[in-house]
Order: sequence, then C-alpha cells, then structure tokens
Amino acid sequence: MGTRKLACPTCGTMQDFRLLTEAERTAVREDKGARYRVDNLWRCTAEGCLSYYRHLNKHDGGRLPEKFREEKAAED
Repeated sequence: MGTRKLACPTCGTMQDFRLLTEAERTAVREDKGARYRVDNLWRCTAEGCLSYYRHLNKHDGGRLPEKFREEKAAED
C-alpha cells in the first residue's frame, strides 16, 4: 500500500500517511454521504491521530471516528 510524507493538520508536522482501509472508507462514507468519493484519501499514521485528507487537498478531509484511534504508529 505504501506511505507518503504529508503535512498533518492535527500533528502540525510532516508525517507518514497511508491510504484508508476499507473499514475507514466505509466510516467516511457514513459521515459524508454515499456519493462522497473515498478512493484517494490518506490517513496520518502517527499514533493516536485520526486525520485524513485527499492527497494535496487538506480542505477535503476530516477526522475518523474514535474507534479508529487504537491503531499503532507505523514502523519504519
């Protein structure tokens, strides 16, 4: 799946981001509506961070539900 270094609006620093999982995409659709496109959404991998956004468009994103907070930080 791979990661990309992007600026995280929550962490305030550059972080590794990865594409959303199917469960995360489903949660975003439930929040934003069935017609919202979820195919190019990237999530911050910093431990505890819930931020996601469309690559290079921080204004088209949000925060995942709390149930996704338990994910561990990505390992190098």
